[in-house]
Amino acid sequence: MKDVIIIDHAVPTNIQDSLKSIALGEKVTWYRQNRATYNENTPQIFPVTPDSHDAQQFTHSIYELTQPSSPLFATLVPVISAIPYTIKQLIRIKMNLCVYSHTDKPNSHGMPHVDFTEISEPLVTAIYYVNDSTGDTVIFDQRYGQKAPLTIKTRVTPKKGRLVVFDGSLLHAGNTPKNNAPRVNINFNAFIHEGAKVL
Repeated sequence: MKDVIIIDHAVPTNIQDSLKSIALGEKVTWYRQNRATYNENTPQIFPVTPDSHDAQQFTHSIYELTQPSSPLFATLVPVISAIPYTIKQLIRIKMNLCVYSHTDKPNSHGMPHVDFTEISEPLVTAIYYVNDSTGDTVIFDQRYGQKAPLTIKTRVTPKKGRLVVFDGSLLHAGNTPKNNAPRVNINFNAFIHEGAKVL
């Protein structure tokens, strides 16, 4: 499995437009989380950087463990097909909407984390960007369980139609937009077959 793969125009333009229209429309039910990574009184289990900032976000669950949890699932089949690995089992799909959050840290990013800490087989995380926005996704060199100070492997700028796929054990951080335009992305987690190769 490659650490990070970035695919621009992962799906055709008409599908990009449709997903953007749905996500930024008025028919999606969003649930507010006071903090994106740690709920109040939740112990911090991941290393942080001086630029870490845990801001609110809004989420919409699309798939959980074994079944869809939203009618939007059917619209995401082309994005799932664009993930360049042979998927063994989908675990979770959720859509995140982040809004501007003031911070005095010019290089701020969200809290470093992995989506699942107990991983017994190859896991990929994929992020599809619904719209152009500011607030990069930060992917670190370190994996969950490593204690070394965090260093940045790459930053991925949200761009409509862009898909980033990476090893699910890598620590990563979302971000809030640097202006008033919302930042919307769809997060996928899936087990892949042993020895699965990039297409």
